[in-house]
Parts: sequence; structure tokens; C-alpha cells
Amino acid sequence: MSKYVFGIDLGTTYSCIAYVNEKGDSQVIKNSEGDNLTPSVVEFEEDNKIIVGEDAKEDTVLNEDNTVQFVKSLMGKTDFAIEHNNEARTPEEISSYILKKLAQDASEALDTEVKDVVITCPAYFGTAQRTATKNAGKIAGLNVLEVINEPTAAALFYGCTRDSENKTIMVYDLGGGTFDVTVMRVNADKIEVICSDGDHDLGGKRWDDALMDYLFDKVREQEGYDGEFDEYMQQNFRLKVEEVKKKLSFREKVNGTFEIDGKRIKLEVTRKEFDEITKILLNETLNKTNEVVRIAKSKGYDEIDEVLLVGGSTRMLQVKDTICEKFGKEKVKIFEPDEAVAKGAAIYAVDVYLNNKKIVETEASDIIKENKLNPDDYKENLSVETEMIGVGGVFREIVTATTKSFGVKAVKDGEPICLNMIKKNELMEKGFIEEKRIFKTMSDNQEIVNIEIYESDYMDDVIDVDDDFYIGNAILELPRNLSKDSSIEVILKLNKEGILEVTGIDKTSGKKVNVKLKTKDAMTEKKLEEIKEKFQGMLVV
Repeated sequence: MSKYVFGIDLGTTYSCIAYVNEKGDSQVIKNSEGDNLTPSVVEFEEDNKIIVGEDAKEDTVLNEDNTVQFVKSLMGKTDFAIEHNNEARTPEEISSYILKKLAQDASEALDTEVKDVVITCPAYFGTAQRTATKNAGKIAGLNVLEVINEPTAAALFYGCTRDSENKTIMVYDLGGGTFDVTVMRVNADKIEVICSDGDHDLGGKRWDDALMDYLFDKVREQEGYDGEFDEYMQQNFRLKVEEVKKKLSFREKVNGTFEIDGKRIKLEVTRKEFDEITKILLNETLNKTNEVVRIAKSKGYDEIDEVLLVGGSTRMLQVKDTICEKFGKEKVKIFEPDEAVAKGAAIYAVDVYLNNKKIVETEASDIIKENKLNPDDYKENLSVETEMIGVGGVFREIVTATTKSFGVKAVKDGEPICLNMIKKNELMEKGFIEEKRIFKTMSDNQEIVNIEIYESDYMDDVIDVDDDFYIGNAILELPRNLSKDSSIEVILKLNKEGILEVTGIDKTSGKKVNVKLKTKDAMTEKKLEEIKEKFQGMLVV
């Protein structure tokens, strides 16, 4: 039994876990190595032993074939796997090892069970990626209360809801592997997401890649090296480049020692050089930022009152200086960028717990009174049943916005089109958004309707059918003897976690059929149970 709930930032390069302590403060829990952050690196050894964290990261050079990094960018893609001992492992499974490591270390540090958690994900994550994140938690044996967007979690930690006046804030979140930018309206009781955008392949790793390529060119010029940079040298360079990049945040120039074919060489990099070779990447984040600000203005939010810098990569001076110049230094806030998301998730986890407890108790009380039942038969079903230490305050209402558009494939004048039923950046005032549309059968005696779902960033009513946007389908079985042009109603419902449900109604008979969306690349329930069972025998250290 646990007296806490937890927030987890499952990051591309680093992850961490936090909780709300006895004083009501959100606090990151150190791992078994004594660090606040755990590298999101997994190494597979013999005898089902799995190493997660700093030791695994250090072994990426020597044991590259059995080490996995940057798995977050592969979430929701089951066609990816790492082979170890002739066994394929999915991104969800690999992520579950990171979550297990965080939970184990937190459990030992606090001497309590780690069970109920809120896990964060980028705002732009689609339904398959969010489902994969929840599945990773399930495999790790955790009860995932909710998946929350990283910018929303950061806003909670930065205390944006402490002021009673309404403010429009922007969260600029540049992590190790991803970039998010979100505009939201906040006050003491409510966070309302206005719009967001992001890039799953734009983060600190790209800055590392650019610096690596630059240094490879320097080696060729200064050392006359004309050989290939094999995997060992590339991994060695990557570890050193990350150190150089971090030092450039407080030094004008840095000398790094690198190994080329067994020979150690020193290379100098100035901050000016680094800024110049990565300027194009910074501009990519600014393009996304400008677009989000434009959309916010089109919705009537003309002025950004505060800018929150979140994510470890915002420590780079080029980022802070550029954002300060663009929005005004007095508006920009940055503190604990590596931990803000996990701490905000912990605050939200308490809110979710309190709200769920209130709902369960109210429902149970109503049932007991109406049916004159024994109260002992209707105890709260959350795993956290004791009074939590240090928990207090008021539940904050969070109104999210859709981060993707969802459409259904149809045929018009003999040509396939995609009709966007749910559009990106629409508010979900009720905690979900539901859209309905009537379609027609294409032939007499049609037996099924194949409802094909497409997910994109386009906000037009109609878009071209593009296989890159296809995320899955749902099969609706029809009654016999239906005539051509019979009405079929399709209902798409997106919850606040960004997970989509599909419903179909045969309007002729009035029969309602809930059809399960078979998401492309999503893990099946059978596969999930198989991995959970296998996970029980794993040793994660």
C-alpha cells in the first residue's frame, strides 16, 4: 500500500519521477545512483538481466548491439524491435524497463510501493503513441491514472495557477529528442490549452548530430583522416559531444578529447561555431513557435504574458537569448527545466487522485442510499486507499485541446477523400470531443463498412487520402438486405488523453454498434498480456 501518487517524465534522453511530499512540495526522487535524472538507455545482458540508466549509457560504445537509446521516438510503432537472444522487443516493452527502474528506485528511497502514476508525453503525440505510453506503464506493473501533456505539467509546476488573474502563457519545451510549443490560458482554478505544435525529431540529439558532423570534418581537415567513422567511433564521439555541448552553455570555448583509431586528439569548439552550425535547428523551433502564436492570435489571444522554458536543451544559451529577444526578457522564466515536467505531473497526479476519490465516493454513496446496500461492498477501487501524506488543495480544471485532426475516408464522385471530423486545436470543454457524421452505403446488400481513420496536422474540412496519415480501421457489420445509400452514422470521440474511440450506428434499424479501432502499429491486448507475463521474470537494475 502506498501513501503517495507519482508523476513520471518518460523522456527521450533522460527520465525522472516525482511526488508531492509531506509539506505539499513537489520533489524529484533520486535514483539508486544518487541522481535526479536517469538516462533513458536500456542494455540487455545474459540471463534476462536488464541494465537501465547511467551504466547502460556508458556501455553504448562497447555494447552497442545490445543497447537501446531514444526509444521514445519509436513509441506507437510496433514494427520496430531490437533483437536480443533471437527475441524481438517492442518500444513499449523497452520503455517499461525505464519505468520499472524509476519505480523501483523511488520505492526504495521512500520505503513505499509505487503504483499509481501519471505519465507525461509530448502534446503532439497521436492516439497510437499515447496508447503505447499507457501500455508501457501497464507492462511495468503500474496503474496509469492518466497520460498528461508535458507543457501542461510544466505549467502546473511553474505555479501558473497560483495567480487569480487570467494570463496567456507559452510553454517552449525543447527536450533531448522532441520539441513542443503550447499556448494556454491560466488562472488559479483552470488551465485552458489554446493551441500547440511540435516535432518528434527535433531535440538536443539533433544539436549533438550537427556538432558531431562538424567535428568529423575537423578531424579530416586537421588530422588528414580519410577513413570511415565506424560505430565505435561514432558512439564515442556522441558521448563526448554531449559533454562539450553542455560546457558551451557557460564557456566561450571548449576543448574535447576524442579517440580516432586508438589515437587521442584534442578538438576546440567555440560557442560561436556551435551556434552557427545549429542555427537552422533553432530556426525550426521558431517557425513552430511563430505558427502557434499566429493561431493563438486568430483565436483572440493577442499577447503572450509569460514564456516558460522547459526541457534540458533550453539550457543552451542560444535558446534563452533568442526567446528573450523575441518576447522580452522580463516575460521569460526558466528554472529546473529538466525536472519541471515530472514535478508538474506529480502535482496533477494528486489532483487526479482527489477527483477520482470524490467521484467514486459520491457514486458509491448514491448506490448505497438508493438500494439500501451494505457500505462495505462499495469500497474505493483505487490502489491508493489510505489518506495521503501532505495532500491538500483544490482540484484544478484542465481543459485540453486536440493536438491532431482525425478524419474518415469516404468516396465522393468516385474519388477517395478524407473528411476531417475532429480538427486540431479544438477545445475539449467536457474533457472530450465527440463528432458525428452520416455516411451512405455504396451498394445493395452491403455486409460491412470499413471505417478507415486518418490522423494529421491539417485543419481543412477535406484533405487528400495519404497512407502516411492512416492510423487504423474499425469494421462495422451491417444487417442483411440493406439497400444502397442506407444511412450509417459514424461517431468519433477523443478523450482528454488523446485516445480515440469509434462508434457506428445503422440508422435503418437504429442498432448501435461500438466498433474497436484497430490502430496500425498498436499493440494488441494479447501481445500486451504476453509481454506483461514475460516481464515478471525480468531483473531490472
